[in-house]
Amino acid sequence: MREDRRFIFLIGQARHRLMTRLDQALIETAGITAAQSGALYYLKEHDGCLFTELSSALGLDKSAITGLVDRLESKGLVERRPSPDDRRAIGIFLTAAGKDTALKCLKVTREFNNRITRGLSEEEMETFSRALRNVISTFSE
Repeated sequence: MREDRRFIFLIGQARHRLMTRLDQALIETAGITAAQSGALYYLKEHDGCLFTELSSALGLDKSAITGLVDRLESKGLVERRPSPDDRRAIGIFLTAAGKDTALKCLKVTREFNNRITRGLSEEEMETFSRALRNVISTFSE
């Protein structure tokens, strides 16, 4: 039997199933979605970054990032403060609860990464990673 080569369909199905299950697991564990956890992961390394930087890092437009930060702030996971470099700019800072939540989410995300690669050899993982990076590169602006 020939392998299914409907790559757009397969990538779409894989993404939908993965993100649905990941969102469920993260909501159960930490009360936030995968997109929200991505913001926490970024802030863990770039605490105090500006909205434009977080927006660019996550690939979200201005209105989407504002809503995402609003939801995280309402949960007590981040706070807005004047940037130490430019008092007119607003930085986004993790709270202690945000740091704890990021660690909880990271554990779940690692479990999902392990499930994705379970049963694959190192060579297969490298080929899979290279193929995904190629798709990302090909369709990046």
